[in-house]
Amino acid sequence: MIKDVLRSNWLFPGFLVLLTLLNLAQAFFSELILDESYYWYFSQNLSWGYFDHPPMVAFFVWLGGLFFEGELGVRFFAAFLFSGTIWFLWQCVDHKDKQQNQVLFCIFTASVALLNVYGFFMIPDTPLLFFAALFLWAYKRFLEHEDLISVLLLAICMAAMMYSKYHAVLLIGFVLLSHPRLLLNVRFLAAAAMALILYIPHIYWLYENDFVSIKYHLFDRADSRYKLAFTIEYLIGFLVIPGLTFPWIYKALFKTRFTDTFTRGLLFLVYGIFLFFLFSSFNRRTQAQWPVLVLLPMVIITFRYALTHPSFKKWLLRASIVSFVMLCFLRIAIVSEKLSPITYETHGNKKWVSEVISFSEGLPVVFRNSYTEASMLMFYADRASFSLNGYPFRPNQFDLDSTENEFRHKKVVYMSNRYDADSAFGYTRTFRKQIWRGIVIDSFVSWRKLKLILDEPYVHSQTKTLSFKLYNPYDEPVPVSDLYFYGLTMNKKKKPQDTLPIKLAGIEKKQMITPGDTLYLTAQLKDRNKIEGAAFFRVCISEKDMLPFGFQGNVVPVKN
Repeated sequence: MIKDVLRSNWLFPGFLVLLTLLNLAQAFFSELILDESYYWYFSQNLSWGYFDHPPMVAFFVWLGGLFFEGELGVRFFAAFLFSGTIWFLWQCVDHKDKQQNQVLFCIFTASVALLNVYGFFMIPDTPLLFFAALFLWAYKRFLEHEDLISVLLLAICMAAMMYSKYHAVLLIGFVLLSHPRLLLNVRFLAAAAMALILYIPHIYWLYENDFVSIKYHLFDRADSRYKLAFTIEYLIGFLVIPGLTFPWIYKALFKTRFTDTFTRGLLFLVYGIFLFFLFSSFNRRTQAQWPVLVLLPMVIITFRYALTHPSFKKWLLRASIVSFVMLCFLRIAIVSEKLSPITYETHGNKKWVSEVISFSEGLPVVFRNSYTEASMLMFYADRASFSLNGYPFRPNQFDLDSTENEFRHKKVVYMSNRYDADSAFGYTRTFRKQIWRGIVIDSFVSWRKLKLILDEPYVHSQTKTLSFKLYNPYDEPVPVSDLYFYGLTMNKKKKPQDTLPIKLAGIEKKQMITPGDTLYLTAQLKDRNKIEGAAFFRVCISEKDMLPFGFQGNVVPVKN
């Protein structure tokens, strides 16, 4: 009787239903993580692209919000996308003993910790994993049947993956490397052409926005210098990314050979992504979730290997059960701060938001260098908020959209975790024990979208005078008296080194830059010795010399 149940055709679908319900419950009871609030902010203004990512995550958050409010609305489709991911991984396995081992597959896939978080967190990797699993199944089908359905599926998958996260190019690229003849296959080329056509709206968005996302990911995320810790952290992280079952997963991986085209593609994905981010670690810190795509081929390879190795299968099942039990506890800990051994991003957000609402007394709130804090406040309090970004932080969606205009000339509460002067109020965020202090600004003014372009293609270390153009893109005049100019020196990785004041010449106090106008300025450099040894230089602006200077100037090399 039990054997019949374990081999029933309903066992795996039933598992997916239960998994979906569990993830929906998790989504409902867990507070948002910081990045989720940011993607919710994306969804409030649907677009073909955003500063950090393509638009797929914003679309699913928006779609979920049509059905439910709160956290469940943000994450509603994550549960279904994850169950779909598991379904397509199951479809990628062809073996005569597959049906008799449904329990192993269910427990094994439910025990891979990093994979399972995408069942209830809605971040770009969530739709990426779903469409990647669908792509692997479609690719397998294409290798067997080069029919119209396979071509259409591949086209949709490739476009959808790229709309989810730019990392999708790795999956597509390594599959092509594993089977170069695809480039001579007319049907595959047709699928690629259709995918490109479907992707045109985002490409056009990138063009309209000066390819801001591509520039950020390729050139602006590098760390200041190489640290051995980056590579060591990456190697350790990659080793344990599958969770407690990692010894069995890597054993299956190392034992699997290039027996067929599809398996070759799976192995190329794992080794290719591993090597790509290994080299990336020489340039920057690699986040744990970046190589998450390797989990898909790892699951397929490990399960297939277990089907032909009884002893391996037995130990994989045991390890999966232990890992699953531990994962269940972690799920509870994510919800309950009292039961969690550590403070996590889902803990205490409603509490600090309520504190801000209490002392801000209805005023809009501006955060210094924190798009997540601003987004979280908007989500939980339905209160207008804005992230004023400047060094040593980075640009983000708040710099790209027009939210800044809603706060100019208004009385606001200005919150900073770096504010040194006396503050009227503050709070401590539970996660990372970050302390924020605030003051009231009677008339908040920021001009973050001013464009400043140096006339010369470089700055010499002995330069005494700078000439540059200042363009006003706003629909109101900008008073020059509000602007304080600084030179910023940077190292070879474009990380800040030092600042030096810049004094404008020949400018009247009451001079204004009219809307759409360009002002030609000359300035004297002080403390020129600070330029020596720098690799790059830019001019930045601080409003009224009290706000952090922004990213208005172009970056030029320094000649020593």
